[in-house]
This record gives sequence, structure tokens and C-alpha cells, in this order.
Amino acid sequence: MTVPPFTPLVVFTPAEARTLSAILERFFPADESGPGATEIGVLDYLDRALGGPYAELRDTYRVGLFAIDRASSGRFHTDFAQASADQQDALLAELEAGAVKEFSAVDPKQFFELVRGHLQEGLFSDPWYGGNRNKGGWRLLRHPGVWLENSAEENLCPEPVDKGGVIQSLADIELPKPKSFSIPNYDPQRGSAEPRTDVDIVLVGAGSMGSIVAPILLADQSTTFDILSANQNSSAHHWLGLSAP
Repeated sequence: MTVPPFTPLVVFTPAEARTLSAILERFFPADESGPGATEIGVLDYLDRALGGPYAELRDTYRVGLFAIDRASSGRFHTDFAQASADQQDALLAELEAGAVKEFSAVDPKQFFELVRGHLQEGLFSDPWYGGNRNKGGWRLLRHPGVWLENSAEENLCPEPVDKGGVIQSLADIELPKPKSFSIPNYDPQRGSAEPRTDVDIVLVGAGSMGSIVAPILLADQSTTFDILSANQNSSAHHWLGLSAP
């Protein structure tokens, strides 16, 4: 098994990372064409993803990797990472067929498909997300990476455009910097301040109805009001304030 470069883990335990690396390496092993899944950074991609947008899948991975090691121990008297390549392939074939009885909390076939799908993401997504290290996945496909435009000749070319062998990622492109802006009279601490006594109306909630009522109130220059809306991005129940006139 290829030993992946050391990267601090966010979600996986060292034991889980070891088992998952072995699975990924059997799916996409290193050969004369190039590096394998672990060297390309699929484990790093998945560890980062499970710490963010895929957080709801953490338990699925923990249970699935535990079941894989239990199945390997029962069949081969060793954990999955220490089993031979032939033994690993045999167990993964059972997993793909949904026939690994050690899986009870997670469907074995669905777990197989989940890992394989995430493997493809880690191999071929932009390196910005942690995988496709050194653009290794794209190099294997001879994919030019991220280009924001093609020439007229390239658009009409019957063959895949290779950009002269140059491979770009998001980090290589000078994207426009986001513009900063401010909302007049917006104060994120307004909800914790003392109540105002000089307003005519307090509008609680800036959702669909609030967005209808607020323009009406703004049109009346003689009316002063506060808008209080819950901050959905905070674990605490904070209120954000917008005052008018």
C-alpha cells in the first residue's frame, strides 16, 4: 500500500485514515501511468469535505470503515490495511455486491458507491478543494483544467482542446476580487441594545412578509422603524438590526 504524505487530519482518526487509504488505493492504485489515489490527495480531499459540506456523512464513514475492518478480521485475521491485495479486492467485490454481512447500520453497496463517488471527486476536482494534488488527476486524463475562455479556433476544433499542454487550476487564475459593500443603518449588535423609544414600528422578521412590508414603510418618510431578524449563521439566537428612517 502507498503511504500517503503526512497531513494533519480534521475528521478521520489515524486508524480510519489508514483503512480508507487502503480502500482508495485498491480503487485507484499507482502504476506506470502515474500516482495512486492517496498520493493524489483523495484522503485529504475527503477529510476536508467531511469537516465541511459533507459533515452529515461523518457517521456513515465511521460505521462503514469499522465494518470493513471487522469483516477483514473475520475473514483474514487482520485489518483491511494489512490484508493482501487479493484479499482486499475480494472483500471490496463483496461490498460492491452488497454481500458483506458485517454491515448492519449502513448498506454495504451504498457505502461502496459513496466512497467510489467521492474518490472521483478527489481525483478530478480542482486542487483548491484538497485533492488532485499537483493536478495529477487532470494529467492522467490530459485535461487542461480551468480555462475561462477558448479561442475561435479552439471552439471549432474537432479534437479535445489541450491548451498546448498547459494545465491551470483556480489558483492559477486571477479572479476579480469581491467588492465590499455596506448596508445603510445596519448594526449587527442592535438586537442586544436598549429598546429605542423614538420608533413608530418594530418589524420582527425580514423574511417574505418583511420584504413586502419594509418597502412600504421606507416610502413613508414620516415613519421610523426597526427591523429585527434572526441570524441563521449563528449557533446562538442572535438578532440583527436595521433601522430607518
